[in-house]
Amino acid sequence: MKFLLLIVKNLRRNKIRTVLTGLTVVILVAMFCLIFTMVQFFDGFLRDKSKDVKLIITDRYRIPSRVDRGNVDRIVRPGSSLNTRLRDIPGFHSDQNTVWQFGLFTLDPEMKNPDLQFFAIGTYPDSIRVMTDDLQALDPGIPEKMKRPPRSGLPNIGLLLSADRLARMKKQVGDIFRAKAVLHRHGATGEPIEMEFEVIGTLPPGSRWAGLGFMDFEYFNRVLKANKNPDEGKVDLAWLMVDDQASAERVSQTIEQELPDLKCETEATAISRSMEPFRPVFFGLKWLLAPAIVVVMTVVVANAIGITVRERTKEIAVMKVLGFSRARILTLVLGETVFVGVLGGMIGGGLTQSLIRAAGGIPMGPAGPPVFISADAWWWGPGLGVFTAVVASALPAWGACKVKVSEVFAKVT
Repeated sequence: MKFLLLIVKNLRRNKIRTVLTGLTVVILVAMFCLIFTMVQFFDGFLRDKSKDVKLIITDRYRIPSRVDRGNVDRIVRPGSSLNTRLRDIPGFHSDQNTVWQFGLFTLDPEMKNPDLQFFAIGTYPDSIRVMTDDLQALDPGIPEKMKRPPRSGLPNIGLLLSADRLARMKKQVGDIFRAKAVLHRHGATGEPIEMEFEVIGTLPPGSRWAGLGFMDFEYFNRVLKANKNPDEGKVDLAWLMVDDQASAERVSQTIEQELPDLKCETEATAISRSMEPFRPVFFGLKWLLAPAIVVVMTVVVANAIGITVRERTKEIAVMKVLGFSRARILTLVLGETVFVGVLGGMIGGGLTQSLIRAAGGIPMGPAGPPVFISADAWWWGPGLGVFTAVVASALPAWGACKVKVSEVFAKVT
């Protein structure tokens, strides 16, 4: 304990240098956590799973994709020749499927206020918990409420949103309102289609889908048909789930042979293809910027501790005269640096994680799930601080141990 108090007292002797060094560690650790989180996020998307592999079905020749729902039915509904062939493949399950139809809606009559907008995915309510990552803990009663909302009783108008999005829209669970579709228009008049919703629940706190909502596809498609919209009977994409990679490959080949206008690929492959133009950016973040931050932090800490050791040469010589061993002097110098590194790293990592979570995550576009920094940042920061502190102070600390008392006092006049 006395040794720790001595370390703290030494750091307080030059408060400005200590604070600036610590602040540098805080800033660089925060930057490292942000970059490392983004790299982990994209690596997770681009990594193929070995079990419970998801397949995405899209239109091969159209962007944005428009898949005929009839073709999806040929894949998943028993009775068709294609479904019969697929059911012979081990690992394929007809009941593990869903569709997605994207819609952007607004409560603003002028359609300008982004706080009154929300994205909703038209999907099968019964498949949300099984086919959507991170929503397995969703209330099992939500699908039934989406199909039969408790207050209005109007079929299929249930809407599931995040609490944050509801707060921005000044709505709450149980509210019933009408919203205009920004992307979908009446086939004859060109006017925005209006839809009625009842908020039947909220997404789990911290969900990666906080920027989106979920609605019943049957209601979405019914309204599009009533308004003669060309997207009626079509979906943006369809999802299948198979047991493993071998099943995924056989199912994909079978579907593409039977329906050549469709592309069937794993989720990771589809995302990797769409993100191909950004690969140089990810490479730079992972292999250039992140290591550069560690190097800069090491140089800054090394420079600060080197100046401190040079200024305290006489003091170190006196400590040797008083009986301090080389090991104790080494520990003292390293301890001062590690103390700053651990404290700065903990503040940098923990504060960044807390602030990003309080802000609702790092936005990934209007329809993308926000990214949150892992709670592991509470040890990423101190760990990085200790590593850079030890590397940076190793040489100055060794130099302090080798201070010769006779040479120091020979220079004293």
